[in-house]
Amino acid sequence: MPDRDSTFDPTPIPRLLEFALFLTALAWVGAASSIAARAAQGLATRFNLPAFDALLEAVFLLFLTVVGFRLLDLIATRGRQSADILPLPRRATRTAEWASGAAIGWALALAGVLPLLVSVHVHTRFTWPAGTGFGMLVALGTLLVAALAEEVIFRGYPFQRLAAALGQGTAALVLSIAFAITIVSFAPPEHIALAVLDGTCLGLVLALCYMRTHALWLGWGLHFAYRAAMAVLLGLPIAGRASFQSAAQTYTAGPTWLSGGSFGLDGALLTAVFLLGSIPVIYQVTRDWAWSYTHREITGAGYAVDVAPPAAHTAMEKSAAAAPPPLVQILPTTPQTFSKQDPS
Repeated sequence: MPDRDSTFDPTPIPRLLEFALFLTALAWVGAASSIAARAAQGLATRFNLPAFDALLEAVFLLFLTVVGFRLLDLIATRGRQSADILPLPRRATRTAEWASGAAIGWALALAGVLPLLVSVHVHTRFTWPAGTGFGMLVALGTLLVAALAEEVIFRGYPFQRLAAALGQGTAALVLSIAFAITIVSFAPPEHIALAVLDGTCLGLVLALCYMRTHALWLGWGLHFAYRAAMAVLLGLPIAGRASFQSAAQTYTAGPTWLSGGSFGLDGALLTAVFLLGSIPVIYQVTRDWAWSYTHREITGAGYAVDVAPPAAHTAMEKSAAAAPPPLVQILPTTPQTFSKQDPS
């Protein structure tokens, strides 16, 4: 049986309560983010593990977010309904969905760098000092968990609640803008409008991944691969952050609309063009999954047709079966029976 989204619950809760749950979920995310940052910093300092600070923060944020959303849903619905807090259903296509998203994210990252390569506005130097391999593995793990945490926050339970209150299109736009503002707020660039535009386009693409599959597999793979290719493979800053270990040290030049400056390609104009151009690709890739996982399950309706016949009809059939055979019977003809005619 294909997985169905909680939006199709036959007894939805009131829209006003859905919106209140959305706001409460966002408030909890803010608190969880602060708690996760403090806890990760404390553990990294206590055990002298500064390299794991970002990874621990992402793990704590994911854990606190999922637990908080679950408790919020149980309190709001009193256990009568169960929302999909972590939309990662164990279905047969989950590996293909994640891999397809990773391929699209990888392609988007390379497409963003291509104009810089063609215009000779990018310079890369490869180095491999001690600990580079270990640092790259930690960076990949951090981006993997952080991408999932962001998907749960912006395309998970809050998205479901806002979609139930205002519709999926409005929820996608609102949370995509919130996603962009969150990204930009950590290191605001001078060209903040371009950065918000890129973040909103990325949020819309990731929201589309969820709406086409009702799961986070596709969006998680795309989000992770896009960030990992930028930061770990190419050595470029992502949303102004250049703290991830990479064997490549890449320097960009040229106009800000082309390179994004110190903010990275998340602030380049062509990035928004490439992100919007990936929408038809996602539609094509998710064609079968959208049919299997997002359509309402067909259920029977109307009334039963196996009703008993009328009593008069039943009585007539019984009387016909009990009636004696007729006195005159016409037997069927056979090849041996024939009539003899007078030759005259």
